Amino acid sequence: MDPMSLNDFWYIAAPSSEIRKRPVARRLMNERVVLFRDADGRAHALEDRCAHRNMALSRGTVVDGRIECPYHGWRYEGGGTCVHVPSLGASARLPRLCVRAFATRESDGYIWVHLGASAPAGEPFRFPHCNERGWTTFRMKTRFAGTVEHCLENFLDCPHTAYVHSGWFRTRDTRELRAVTRERDHEVEIEFQGEPINKSLAFRLFAPVGATLRHTDRFIMPNVSRVDYDFGPSHHFIITSQCTPVSDDETEVYTVISYRFGRLGALVRLVFEPMCRRIIRQDVDIMRVQAEQLRHFGGPQFRHVETDLVGLRIQAMRRRAMHPDTPTPVRDSEREIRIRF
Repeated sequence: MDPMSLNDFWYIAAPSSEIRKRPVARRLMNERVVLFRDADGRAHALEDRCAHRNMALSRGTVVDGRIECPYHGWRYEGGGTCVHVPSLGASARLPRLCVRAFATRESDGYIWVHLGASAPAGEPFRFPHCNERGWTTFRMKTRFAGTVEHCLENFLDCPHTAYVHSGWFRTRDTRELRAVTRERDHEVEIEFQGEPINKSLAFRLFAPVGATLRHTDRFIMPNVSRVDYDFGPSHHFIITSQCTPVSDDETEVYTVISYRFGRLGALVRLVFEPMCRRIIRQDVDIMRVQAEQLRHFGGPQFRHVETDLVGLRIQAMRRRAMHPDTPTPVRDSEREIRIRF
């Protein structure tokens, strides 16, 4: 992968359904952004300030597909150029003023924004099997106290699930299994070999009798986690989360859960979705406590053991993107350890 900064990736700014007739304010990586749709329904993202007196454009309205400042009525088109100043006479020249516009895409039901100064190198991440025929899909949007890295490590950390989600998602099991970690230039994959079907409520309800489980976790640069529980051709659960940094210590997490469960997919959702929301609230609560601890004790003071499979890898890969002038290439590697949940 060519050297890139973390700004040079796509981030979800909002679900498509939230951007309708009025402008919407968002914060991404401490940037204030306003989202709106033009007369053709295309989504746009601008720096959330009027060039005239720095008023928040998100407090204004959308008129004929242009965003209008609430202070003096200046209007901007989707590319950020000022196209109307009401106070000027009909023969007056418009000022050559604009506000910063960000590259924007609409995909998989989300508005994605690219904050980098250069043109995007590729397209936004695609959520696997999202709304695909034969699969059932639902979504969650959750605000976490913590950094993107802390969120990603939590989502891909199996040992915590036996404690934070005890009985709901996993039960303690002293049997050892193999965890094979494969690191590539843009992602880390962990395959858990020989994982037994545990006795938690989720597995009792949704794991087919006599099935063999293939469980894989993935971190995908710079901000995506993917967890697969594959029980065979007709029973497969995929939990994918994209983490958008709001500020230095808050993260908006957009989770897409797609699964197939034969003909009972829609019926299963009546139980599975509330259960997933309960489990993610447990993560929100534990990470809120962790964030409070980090604030009190002055930042991360972490120690690591070999069963902390992804935290250091996530950190290293994102650090390389933060310092693109001194890239360190990653060689494909594979490592196996023994782990217990």
